[in-house]
Amino acid sequence: MNIDRSPFAPRQCRQEDLDSMSISLSVIMIVKNDSLRFRRALSSVLAQKTERLEIIVIDGGSTDGTLNEIAAHQDQLHYWESGLDKGIADAFNRGIAQARGEFIAILNSDDTWEPDTLRRVLDARKSHPQASVLCGAVRYLDPDSGYSYTRYPDPTALKLRMWVFHPALFVSRASYARVGGYEPQYTHAMDSEWCHRALTHGEKFEVVPAVLANMSLGGLSDRDFTVSLRQYRDSVICHGLCGRLEAWAYYTFFLTVKKTMLFPLLNPIKRLRDRFNHRNG
Repeated sequence: MNIDRSPFAPRQCRQEDLDSMSISLSVIMIVKNDSLRFRRALSSVLAQKTERLEIIVIDGGSTDGTLNEIAAHQDQLHYWESGLDKGIADAFNRGIAQARGEFIAILNSDDTWEPDTLRRVLDARKSHPQASVLCGAVRYLDPDSGYSYTRYPDPTALKLRMWVFHPALFVSRASYARVGGYEPQYTHAMDSEWCHRALTHGEKFEVVPAVLANMSLGGLSDRDFTVSLRQYRDSVICHGLCGRLEAWAYYTFFLTVKKTMLFPLLNPIKRLRDRFNHRNG
């Protein structure tokens, strides 16, 4: 697999870089035609903004009121662009190329940070200086029913399924330089494939035992779960996290579970499953 690492290579130490060394965290916000939820997501970031946080917005060419929201806050943004990306992975990569922070987060427009996310991430960075990837818990929310559940990360279980959740994933810029960016061919599982690749590169994952983000259910990976699971299976095989037979077995099992749980009468069982999967930090 050929990954272009050049946009993420360490920069030469110029004066503009020296001026930015106080920036500990960059957050890349991805949006397209989602003005109301983008406003909510941006507010959750701005509520804890300090001089140690920079905000980068990558808009996919919105035609609703999203650009107005961006314009209203552009004095609080380090960088923004609209209509230049070629898909989700490309949007992620374009944002990373602009980031100056020691660690980089990616937040989609339908996700939000918890009020103390920045403080918890900075504390974790101090406590675990050798970590190159910090991952926290995510609270999943159903916007229609109000149903929610929480999952805590477990990087050791990544060969089974995605137990690291991208709205609560904070990756060092140095790690992106070593591992590379997001692979566009994984249209539904680009974050999973990146984590698999990071593991094979020996990146050190550290769990932050707290809810760092809220994520709306019903996104692309939920709607097209067959594609997501297939790409996840292909990624674990490609990166040698488990054998082909084992990967196919996991894929078949989780695909069967997902399809079975589509029946409304099984909602009580689904909620029991979510409670069972809840992992305390």
